[in-house]
Amino acid sequence: MRFIIPIAVVLLLLSACKTTHAVTVYNLEPAPVTLAKDIKRIGIVNEVGKSDAKDQVSSLEALVKATDQKLANEGTEAAIEGLLAELQADKRFDTVMILKSANSIWDSKRGEQQAIPWPELERLCLENKLDAVFSLASYQTDTRITERKSSMEELDLLRMAVVVPARELTLETLIENGWRIYDPFEKKVLDEIKVNEEIVLQAKAESAVSALRSMTNRADSLVSVSRGSGSSYGMRLKPVNKAIERQVYIKGSDRIEKAKEAVLNEDWLEAARLWQLELNHQKPAIRAMACHNMAVLYEIKNDLEKAIEWAVLAQTHEDNKAHTGYLETLKECAKQKRLAEQQLKALAVLSIKN
Repeated sequence: MRFIIPIAVVLLLLSACKTTHAVTVYNLEPAPVTLAKDIKRIGIVNEVGKSDAKDQVSSLEALVKATDQKLANEGTEAAIEGLLAELQADKRFDTVMILKSANSIWDSKRGEQQAIPWPELERLCLENKLDAVFSLASYQTDTRITERKSSMEELDLLRMAVVVPARELTLETLIENGWRIYDPFEKKVLDEIKVNEEIVLQAKAESAVSALRSMTNRADSLVSVSRGSGSSYGMRLKPVNKAIERQVYIKGSDRIEKAKEAVLNEDWLEAARLWQLELNHQKPAIRAMACHNMAVLYEIKNDLEKAIEWAVLAQTHEDNKAHTGYLETLKECAKQKRLAEQQLKALAVLSIKN
């Protein structure tokens, strides 16, 4: 116990001495995936195939595994449907279709490293007049089972609530989706990514198996997450607002410290008023802090040009790594925003044409 008090005091002191506070800004970034303008007709394949599951199992672990295999089939279908809906809503594509399972066109056995069957993919594209193929390349679920003693209420024969022993079951299911985009004619993988999602469910019953069977919403949760994964992958073709953490100074002068409450309340007008009162402070470091905070404020307002102007002033007052680094970051953000706006304009033109 004698070691706990000093540690708590140290943590408290560190918190009290913290000189910055994290805020969130949202910057428009270009689409992570850029396709050639002549890619207009898309096919979607499921490389995963279907899992075989046993219907008659008794042990909890075997039952969870069998359930996961069944749900995986529903999950892959939902993931494909989510991607299909997103691509069909994208006006740049003339055709988006689901092709028959491509699992059979991979020659190697399950579990071995599989070579991409470019001739077969090219044949699929030629037969269906397609320009590229999107693929659900992998889909895996892994469930961690936690079981413990518990209790629950139930009604006895007299319809009275009584507390009885129970088993509490927790299932933490990790879902990994792998996606690819193929250009069969150039024999290129245009994009490849794996995405992890997690579902956590709990239930109580007289036995762990009964608790598992009571998790009737597990299938719906997995299907919903999988469909969202497919939709999210389709969104990689569009610009996105990305959340980024920035730091504002909350210590250094009386006014900067006073502005902390306004920052915590997101009262940016009051915070800006106090920061600007420090622009003529006798210490260059304080002037730099105030300018830096103003730069962050304009980044929050999504006015990167103004943010850059304030960041330049901060560097002018105090030329250090922190201010120089933030200035370079803002310049890169502005560059990426311009590119993203060009992409959005191109998408808007396509929408008007269609």
